[in-house]
Amino acid sequence: MKRTYTHRAMDTEFRVSFGEQEDGSLCESAAAVAFGRIDALENLLSRFNDTSDVAVIRALVPGQVAVVAPETMAILVESARVCAATGGAFDPTVGAMMARLRNETGEGMDPWRIGKAERTDIFARGGLHRLVLDVDNLRVAVKEDGLGRNTPLELDFGGIGKGFAIDECRKILCGEQFEIANFLIDAGTSTQWAQGTGWRLGVGGAWKGRTRLNTVLEVTDAALSGSGFELQGEHVVDVRRHAAAHRWEQAWAWCAKSAAAADALSTAALSLSSRELSAAARALDARILVARRQPKAFDRFRDPLAWYA
Repeated sequence: MKRTYTHRAMDTEFRVSFGEQEDGSLCESAAAVAFGRIDALENLLSRFNDTSDVAVIRALVPGQVAVVAPETMAILVESARVCAATGGAFDPTVGAMMARLRNETGEGMDPWRIGKAERTDIFARGGLHRLVLDVDNLRVAVKEDGLGRNTPLELDFGGIGKGFAIDECRKILCGEQFEIANFLIDAGTSTQWAQGTGWRLGVGGAWKGRTRLNTVLEVTDAALSGSGFELQGEHVVDVRRHAAAHRWEQAWAWCAKSAAAADALSTAALSLSSRELSAAARALDARILVARRQPKAFDRFRDPLAWYA
């Protein structure tokens, strides 16, 4: 019998399921330790916690240096890797921008409801290029913003944090503290890591009945993440175009090395062109599935779903 344990954190429900062959008492202990790691990461990386490393970085001005936890440096490095692979489409400094650009209902983005000068001001404050990382010594500094000011650098790991937490749990289960060969970890089903065999995960969303592609994947020792607008409406900023990201209706990223990369890539993919999708997939050793914006009548001529690898 498969055993499943759940835990509420990071504004979602994490779940870990163990294969039938795994020892029950060991699974319970492993799940508890993994969930403890998630709670510790949330305290460390939350922008709502005044004692977190994110708050420490937010308080920096050029010329100051902060020493951060190894996990904080790791997620910053992974963020920079995905940012580079996507041509800047993924950027965890857009949190403050998103809050300001949301429309009055809070259900979508409306960058054009504010003036050009204010949009310029908002986007000038962000950008991972403002960070200076000394990886070996766990030190972080910041540069002036795009307008030469000492504005706070606001970090929001909402687009990568759940995947990163899954990766940290995987370390615990796969050798750091336990030796478990078969399990599935998911963060509210948006991002998942399948370890071992026998895990069938779905993609395709509302397009499952319209596509000729296989929408059930056998995932082994890899991550799968999905992003779109069905549940949250427009909630992703295309930082390069100063607009809401909606080139594609939905996107999924499969990655064999990192759940954090899959999490971030599925979000960034919503604003990438076809050529950029292919380049990002190559750079991150991933596959990306996107849903096209097209009327159902067009499906006979072109599949609404397309893979990039």
